[in-house]
Amino acid sequence: MVSSSRSFYYLMHSNLMEMKYLDQVVNETLRKYPIVPFVMRSCNKDYKVPDSVVTIPEGMKLFISTLGIHRDSEYYADPDKFDPQRFSDENKNRIPQFAYIPFGEGPRICIGLRFGLMQTKTGLAVLLNKFKFTPKAGEKYDIHFDPRTFNLSKEGNVLLKAERL
Repeated sequence: MVSSSRSFYYLMHSNLMEMKYLDQVVNETLRKYPIVPFVMRSCNKDYKVPDSVVTIPEGMKLFISTLGIHRDSEYYADPDKFDPQRFSDENKNRIPQFAYIPFGEGPRICIGLRFGLMQTKTGLAVLLNKFKFTPKAGEKYDIHFDPRTFNLSKEGNVLLKAERL
């Protein structure tokens, strides 16, 4: 039983790794809607901001806006457009280092990154294999974020109609 369950999970993992477009959609979703809108860091030594008179002193707490970086037209053409092709094999190398940080970066990167991505992709693959999802009548996708939440959340509910395939 143990070996058959291992082979099942290996096969599932292998199949998910082959789903390139699913990976692109998840990455583009995290670009437009990162889980947290900012990451907090501490400056570990005085840092003079290039082309500026500003110096960030050692010990200062910094809030780095993932939402701001992910929606900056300097890094992403037409940043408000949902475009999974940004993360295709041909295009993802054009994204500058540290311009895509949905889980943070460096030594403080989220420890659950791989697990979270695998769980998300598995859930989506299972659901999309069994159901067709369409917007519920009257649902608008002009998303406004709830300012009272720490995690980036849409104000109100997301209404979807699910039909078994």
